[in-house]
Order: sequence, then structure tokens, then C-alpha cells
Amino acid sequence: MSAPLRPRQRQTPQARQWFILAGVTFATLAAACGGERPARKKDVAAEVPTGPTCTTADSTPVGLAVLEYITTAFPTPQRYLQAAGTDSAVPEDGFKVMQLKGPTYYYSSDPKAQQQVKDKLASVGPYATLLVVYKGKTEKDNGNDVTVSLAGHYVGGDHDGKVAEARDINLRCDTTGWRVTNPKEKPKVPGDSAKPAAGAKA
Repeated sequence: MSAPLRPRQRQTPQARQWFILAGVTFATLAAACGGERPARKKDVAAEVPTGPTCTTADSTPVGLAVLEYITTAFPTPQRYLQAAGTDSAVPEDGFKVMQLKGPTYYYSSDPKAQQQVKDKLASVGPYATLLVVYKGKTEKDNGNDVTVSLAGHYVGGDHDGKVAEARDINLRCDTTGWRVTNPKEKPKVPGDSAKPAAGAKA
């Protein structure tokens, strides 16, 4: 004989509430666990170093090379000339550095215009004035290693015609930004060039 069938038990309201509560709790836990992964990935990404910041406009390799060149030149220049309208003109970022360091004038290739600039310089004072000549740049290592070539000569005053040392200035992008890898010691001789008096007109 087959076993007698047991009557089907009816689910009480309390049992139904328990199952619903269990389902909601499980769904909540699943959602919470699923949401942790993207948050964790975001945290990990935030911990990864972003690397060097070598793209700021005020710290370009050309600008820093020009700064290195004019601050180590001897005699120490107090005024600067830009070879306007030629391939030797210093790029804009380097030109801004020259302007920040002292009075800066455009120096044309036209002899008459050059004499006008010399007369202007002489009227202010016999301060050392350096014409900075840009010779170009080369890049390596995806642009993280740059060599800037600069030269120049003095115009007017006691140093008129004196040639400034030509230099290939190497810069490297590392964790601190751009850095000159072959710096030159700055001149230590005091008073190697006269300094414009306070309030003197450029």
C-alpha cells in the first residue's frame, strides 16, 4: 500500500513576512557587495602616482634653459636683446623669461635699427646687454629629455662685441618636473657688470 498523502501545509502570514524580509536583506547585501568593487578600484587609481608635471606653461624646457643661460653668463647681463624676425629669435616661453629678468628690447637685423637700439641703451647707461641667440632644440625619450642650444654676444657699453659662451643645455623631466642636468656655476665675481639704478628707465 502507498503511504497516505500528507495534507499540504498552508503558509502563515508570519512565514511569508519572514521570507520577504530575508529576500530584501539578501538583495541589500548583494547590492552593497557589488558596489564596493568600483569604489575600491577608484581608491586604487587614486593611489597611483600621476608622474611628473612637465607641461606647465611657466616651466618649459626652453624657458628654463634660457634662465640657466642668462643667469650664468659672464659678464652678468642686466638687459637683453631678442633677435626679432629671424630664426635665431628665442621662442615665446624663453622670451618671457628674459622679460622677467630685466629690460628686453627687439634687435633687428637692419643696421639702422640696430644703431637706434644702441643709442637707446647708451642713453640709459653702460649696463651689460646680452643678445640671446636660439640655436634650436633636440628631444629624446618621447620628449622627456630635451637639449636646448643657445649662444649670444654683448651689444653696446664696455662689453660691446664680446661673445657669450655657446651652450647645449640639457633638461630632463623627472618626478620634480623639468631639471637642468648640466648646470653651470653662476659667476661669483661681484660687480662684474653695472646694475641699473632704482627707478632708471629701460
